[in-house]
Amino acid sequence: MVGIQGWHLLVLLVVAALIVAIIIVVVVLGSKSSARNTTQVGANGQPVPGPQIGYSVDGQPLFQRNTQLETNVFAILALVLGILTGLFGIIFGHVALNQIQRTGQPGRGMALAGLIIGYVWLALWLLLILGVVVAHAQAVVS
Repeated sequence: MVGIQGWHLLVLLVVAALIVAIIIVVVVLGSKSSARNTTQVGANGQPVPGPQIGYSVDGQPLFQRNTQLETNVFAILALVLGILTGLFGIIFGHVALNQIQRTGQPGRGMALAGLIIGYVWLALWLLLILGVVVAHAQAVVS
């Protein structure tokens, strides 16, 4: 068996760096998640509307929304990691779709794109591995 070559070490370092970066991002996002909820709740438990901006056709007051929904961060990570690594795009894409379904945040398209690209990467890697195994088997038989 041949020892670890230079490019093997490089691949291992890149994968380790990606894993560390993902762990850091998840920890940072987890610590900021409680600060993101900016919806004010009134005494009756209902959200307090923002400032009045006018009236509807039937005379009802119109209020400005208090909160802006932020794009789901896991959806952004799913797209980026789906392009770069594939497997992490699949993982983050499923997590993002689950969160988007629960919270109603925008970013469903990015999460789906990350999932699709990730599954395409996974299929390409599996085809590559299958091709290498078949080529090796043919070389051994010959």
